[in-house]
Parts: sequence; structure tokens; C-alpha cells
Amino acid sequence: MKIWMDVMRDLEHLMEDYEVIFDGWQAGGVEGLVIGPLVFNSPKLLPGTISAPMREDPAFTYDPNPQIYKDFGVDPPPMPEPHPKKRDILLKMLTNAKDRGMEIWIFQAHHGAGPGGDGHVFGDQCSLAATSARMVDTLEQYPMVDGAIMDGPEWGYEIDPHHMNFRSYIFNDLPNSLRKTAMEMGYDFEAMVEAKDRLHKKMHNLSPSNIRLHGGGGILGGFHLFGSDPDLFSWMRFRVEALTNYFANIKNNLEAHTSRPVALGVGPRSAAFAPLCGYDFAALAGVVDILLPKHYFWHRGFDGMVGTVCRYVKTLCEWNPKLNDADALQVVEALFGIVLPNVNEISDFESALTPEFFELIVYEETARALAVVDKSDRVVPWVDSGRWPHDGDPMPAIDLNRLLESASDAGLERFLYHHHGNLTAAEWSVMSQRCGRPWVASSDQYSPPDEAVL
Repeated sequence: MKIWMDVMRDLEHLMEDYEVIFDGWQAGGVEGLVIGPLVFNSPKLLPGTISAPMREDPAFTYDPNPQIYKDFGVDPPPMPEPHPKKRDILLKMLTNAKDRGMEIWIFQAHHGAGPGGDGHVFGDQCSLAATSARMVDTLEQYPMVDGAIMDGPEWGYEIDPHHMNFRSYIFNDLPNSLRKTAMEMGYDFEAMVEAKDRLHKKMHNLSPSNIRLHGGGGILGGFHLFGSDPDLFSWMRFRVEALTNYFANIKNNLEAHTSRPVALGVGPRSAAFAPLCGYDFAALAGVVDILLPKHYFWHRGFDGMVGTVCRYVKTLCEWNPKLNDADALQVVEALFGIVLPNVNEISDFESALTPEFFELIVYEETARALAVVDKSDRVVPWVDSGRWPHDGDPMPAIDLNRLLESASDAGLERFLYHHHGNLTAAEWSVMSQRCGRPWVASSDQYSPPDEAVL
């Protein structure tokens, strides 16, 4: 198993001593570098703060090429303040990485895409053009780069209406700006909105008897559990088609406008949550070059699997006082197929990350992603321990080792660690032991930063 390392907003730190860092990484099994957004002086988010203070204003790492934006029919972004010394170091660093045989990917290559439209991202052609233009511009500026990674957009999947200020809320969907797009795709917009609202109402009126009758009945049981509503399935199918079309359009634009072959990667939720977010792994595998499912499994915080399941149980019980924890867990199983080992009630979530969890859940989530690709190296899961900015309960190094062991047993060849600024000595010891030469703190020049920043 090999590692890709995600740098995020730690760009300057990497540039300061990249040769020593690269030496340490390569010894430990790192064969890929993910950087971005490409902004100098990017504010680093710190726990309990909006951002860390910066001595200089943020600035893009290159001057936009106006012709590219003209070709897409959109206005270019304004010219940034030049930073010639930093730009020179960045180019040398990326060249050095490529000379070492590393793959280089840009995260959020569309960052700062310039003026777009005011409609929904899945339906607004102007915004699509602006996003594509910026990605092409970025990839053309750095010819040593292999491809771009997109983190979303996606539909919501969380049931807690306050989670992430509605960013991930499942029922905060279908704005009126998507009406025209839906109709052009052959969907009845009003019918989907009404079905979504009926589901919301249904989830406030679940009965223990109905759950116990239908909850374990597979797809047909789930169909009856959630109201036998055909328009509900249209709503979910629309979410999948709209999202798949979006990434297909991005990929087509990259192929049409870049001077060399470049790859596109997308970071969906893990397989269990993916369909509700609009991700069809099989469809996406036919569109993009790599899938980076978020193998986030921690409790509490943002996006961790255990935390999401726990929020479903708590929220369903709040909405339906007659339900017990076991009933709510049955609803989760009907929706996602998730059965957490040894979790039968709310108190069990505190110790959900058992060895059985990794052997069963992590293995299955990895195997499901690998099932849709022709080559296993097209799946590169994001692996995170839950620390900042996700605010989850941090997974200790022993759990990281269990995660990687189960994923490897399922056939995984490489993963993307998120992110270098958070990397601890214990985690690096685990990863280097498994993927390369075991790290020795007393003799190696490289040391993990463990700064808890994004």
C-alpha cells in the first residue's frame, strides 16, 4: 500500500523545506502529492478561530490567462498581486516532486473561478463555464501536474437540520433555480419537491410497528417504510443524474480545452452514504479517472460515519418519541445498509470503533468502491482521523492502523491522507511502517508537523 499526501493550506510550510520533506515522505511510502487551493498566504483555520492572522493578503500563485476565459465565454478573474520569489520556489518544488516520480494533483483547481452565474451549480451554465475555465487555466499553468481533484459539489445527506449550518441537510434541496434544469431532464419539479416534503413528514411520523414490519425487508420493505412513494425515487434519481452530468461536463471541458491529457478525480462520500448524496459510484467511474471516497469513520464532528449514524438515531427519536434507539437504528439500516457492530443503543456509540467495526464496515466500504473500477489504483480514499477541521473525536493511531489493514485486506493499493498539517508522529509511524521504511524520530531529518491546521 502507498500514500498520497494532502497538503491543503500548508503550501508555504512545504515550500520552505520541500527537499527534506519529500525525502522523508518517499522513505515512508508517499508516491503522490495533492496541493491546493493554489493560494499564497492562505488563511489557516485554527480550532476556535475564524482563521489565523496573516502578514500578507492571500494571492493566487499565477496570473490568469484571459484567452482561456474568453474561450469559455466568461470574464477572467482580476490579476493577482505577483509573488515572484514564492512562484519560483513553487515551480521548483513541483518540478522536484515530478523528477522523483511523484504524481501531482491539484485540489480545488477551480478555486476563485471568477464571475459566474447566479443559479444552482447543477443547472447554471455560466457557473459551469467559469469553473471549467479556472481548472483549465490552473492545469495549463503547471504542465507537471497530472490532474485535478474536486471535493463536491454534492447533495445533503444529514438528517440533523443544524449540522454544518444546513450545508449537509438532506431536506435543504431543490431550489427554484433548478426547475428549468429538472424539466429539461424530463422530471416533474413540483412532484419531486412534494415527494421530498412528504418524506420529511413521514420521518416525523414513523411507528415502531411499521419499522419492525418493513425495516429489515430489503428494498421492498424500505419502499413501504418510507411511504411507497414513486416520486420520491424520481427525486433521488434526479439527484444522481444532475450530479453525474455535472462532473461529466467538467471532464469533457478539460478534455476539449487542455493541451495535454489531464485526469479528474472526485471525492464522494463513502459507499453507504454516496447514493443519498447523489453519487453513483459505477456511473462516476465511467466519467472520472479516480474516485476518492471519504473514509471518515469517527464519532461526532463533521462527516464521520459513526457521528452521522448517531445523529440519525437521536434526531429520529426526537421527531418520533415512541421510537427507541433500536427502532431508529433499523431505519438507518433500511436507508444505508449500515449495521454497526455491537451498537444497539445511544450509549454504545461511545465505543463503536471496535476491531469488528474495522474488519466489517471499513472492509465492506472499501470493497464496494473497488467493485466499480477496472483497476484498483483508481480508488484512492481520503483517510482522516477526525481532527480539525472536522471536529470529530480523534481516532488514535491504533485505529488508523486497523483502518489501513482492513482496507488493504479488501484490495486497496493506495490512500490519500488528509492532511499533512495534522499528521502526528504516531500516525506517521503507523503509515511508514505499513507503506515504506519505518520512521525513526531520532535519525530522520523529517518530522510530522502536527499543527492541527487546515
